Formats: sequence, structure tokens, C-alpha cells
Amino acid sequence: MTWRVSYNDNGFYARNQAGLSADRRGTGRSERMPNNSGGSVHKKGALISSVAVVLAAGVLIGAASGYAVAHGGRDDLVFLLVLLSVIPFLTYLLYKGTIFPYYRRLEDANLELHLKQEEVLDIKDDLFIKFLGIYDVNYAANSPRLFPDRLKDVVDVTARVMDADLCMIYLYEKRQDNIVLAAINEDERRAAVGNVRIPLGEGIEGWVARRLEPVVLRDVHADARFREIPGLVLSGYTSVYCLPLYVYSNGALMGVMELLYAKAKNFNDEEITFFTTLAGILSTTILNEQLQGELRKMNLELEQWVSEKTEELRASEERYRTLVENASESIFLLAENGDVVFANDQAARLSGYGKYDLLHKNLFELFVDPAQPQDVLSEAGQGRQSIRHGKLRKADTTVVPVQMSAVGLTLMGKRFIQSVVREVSSHADLEKLLEEREREITALKARLAG
Repeated sequence: MTWRVSYNDNGFYARNQAGLSADRRGTGRSERMPNNSGGSVHKKGALISSVAVVLAAGVLIGAASGYAVAHGGRDDLVFLLVLLSVIPFLTYLLYKGTIFPYYRRLEDANLELHLKQEEVLDIKDDLFIKFLGIYDVNYAANSPRLFPDRLKDVVDVTARVMDADLCMIYLYEKRQDNIVLAAINEDERRAAVGNVRIPLGEGIEGWVARRLEPVVLRDVHADARFREIPGLVLSGYTSVYCLPLYVYSNGALMGVMELLYAKAKNFNDEEITFFTTLAGILSTTILNEQLQGELRKMNLELEQWVSEKTEELRASEERYRTLVENASESIFLLAENGDVVFANDQAARLSGYGKYDLLHKNLFELFVDPAQPQDVLSEAGQGRQSIRHGKLRKADTTVVPVQMSAVGLTLMGKRFIQSVVREVSSHADLEKLLEEREREITALKARLAG
């Protein structure tokens, strides 16, 4: 028995159909083994008989010659010759009664051992073919090719390993509650892919998807569940093996896989085990593909959302920067500890420091009394708006009266404090002038009254 395994361009194995598959389809073991036990037994029997005759003749002739020479008796010599003629017959009876049955049993044992060895080799070859089939299916299902092409490779490999005439994969559509044809091994029927849909519960395929039970039929036409599928002509097939693609770990139906045979076929345990293992591998692969598709969709939506929010944040930051830069008040953006994060041009003019010099300072350093801004920042950190008056020490050490207000805000998920500082020197001068005028008016009233 000869067989060969090779690999085609897609990386899948191709076996010699004249080898193992031909042996399994037609030829029996007894016909493949030559039986030469009869000729071998007769040759061994003749050899043993010849040896016995030669030995007996030699012994008797030697004894007779010695006796005749010693005594010269003719009668004894005749008797020995008669006895010599009887020895071959006795030797044959001995061979037939003891030696021949022994060798026959030995030949039977050798024949049985040879049959067992050939049976073990056949099983080993079958398992090796199934192993290669599982490897090819796993390789096809997880290759870097597009998912529809991978499913096409799977049905091609499965049809070849299972010797099926037609192999199809249906995928489950949850929204429509039906199964749709996703792959078929016959290129002439490729137009039906994506167009053939079967509601759950209808036909053999729908029944398998609904009940989650396999269907194995020798004669599919004798089963009441058989229905012709629009777009597929299946009346020319006799036997069917239909299996659900189901992930038991999370209870998810992935679809249905179906094998069809033109001739009646009985499925053995090895084929059922192989097809069940293959369906488990394919179910997990389809689930992973769906999860990866959902993940890709979520990543795309997340990237789009981040892009939109980034653009909104950039536009908002631009508007905020424009408003702050063009404001007539001095605006400081502070961390919660008072460090200057940002300052506009008016703040630089008021303090006498450069904008980048202010980024290395704390607001408390700019005031004569650090407790004044500290109270304002503390109230702003608690969510309250606060206003205080104080004295600001400029870069040239001059001191100007200012009014300071602060409010808390959140930018890019972080807490900041926006502080507005206004110089009130002109207000102080005006108040001083008003106080002097009031004193003059009071003095004038007092003189007029006197």
C-alpha cells in the first residue's frame, strides 16, 4: 500500500487518490494480501519427507550391509529392505499428524499478525490524514487573508478530507434571525454566496441552527425536514451531514456547516470525530473574527470621537486664547498651588515681567502681602468667586494697588484657577480727591454756619 502527501500553492496538503482513499473506498485487506500458505506448507512437507527418507535409507543400508557382511544372511537383508520401504510411509504419517498442524497454526498466526499490522497502519494513515486536515483547516481559518477567502479555503479543505461532493458554511445573522450562505467549495455556485438565506427552523439547515443538534442522514430525501433551497439545487445529493457551529463557552451560535454526497454514505466514528473537531475550531475562529470586527468598529468610532473632541478643544482653546489675549484686564491662569501657567500681555505690562518670566513665578510672590491672594485662591478652589484688594509689587519694585478676583475652571480634565487683576490707582486717586472735596465742603459749611 503506497501513499503520498504533498503541498499545493496555498500551503494545503494534497494526497494521492490512488493510495489510501482508494484502499478505503473499495479494496479489502484480504484481497490486497497475497496468500501463499498452501504452497509453502507443501514445500516444507516434501522437504521434511525427503530428509526422513534419506536418513532412514542411509541407516538401513549401512546396517544391512554390515549384517550381510558379518553373517551372510539373505533373509535378514530382504527384511531390512521391506522395512526400508515402510519408513517413508511412517514418516509421512508423522508429518501429517504433528508437523503439518504445527506449521499450519504458525502460518495462521503469521497471517493474522500481518492483517493486524496492516489494520494498524491503515488506522495510523487515516489519523495522519485527519491530522493534516485539521492542520489545514486551522491554517486556512487563521491565515492573514480576508475572512471570505479564509472560509472558502476551509470548505475546500473539508470537502477534500471528508471526500464530500459539496461543502457549505452558513453564518448566523442575529438581526434577521436567519443563516446566510458564506462559503461553498464549488466555484460554479459562488454567485449564491451572500444571497441564499434560510430562516431558523426551516429545512435541515435551519432545524440544525435552531435545535443546535447535528443531523446525519443516509437518504436525505426520505426526511421530512428536507427542503429545496432557492438558489441552490440540492436534489442530486443523497447523504448529508449537517453540524451547528456553536461556541459552548459563551452560548453563541455562529452558523451551520454542511456536507453533501451524491452517493449514499455511512459515516464512521473517525469521520464524525474529525468533523466535530473541525466545527469547534471554525466556531471559535468565526467568534474571534466577529469580536475583532466589533473591536475595529469601536476603535474607529473612538478615533473619530477623539478627533472631534480634539478639534472642539482646539477651537475652544483658540477662542479662549483670543479672548484672554485681547482682554483689557490682566489675566493669570494658575495651578491650584498658585503657580502661573499662563499670563496675557496685559498681565505682563502690569507686573513689568515678561510673559515667559511670569511662567516661572507664583502669584504669591507678586504681592506685598501673600495672604491676600491666598485667601482668594482658597475660596476659588472651593467653587466660590472671591474679590479682594491688595498691593502688587512690580518688577521695578514699585507698588500699585490692585483688585483681584478669581474663579475655578476645568481645562482638559484638570482643575485651574483664573485670576483677573485690575490696577485701581486711578480709583484710589479719585477717592482721595473726593475725600478732600468733602472735607472742604464740610469746612465751608461750618464757616457759613458760624
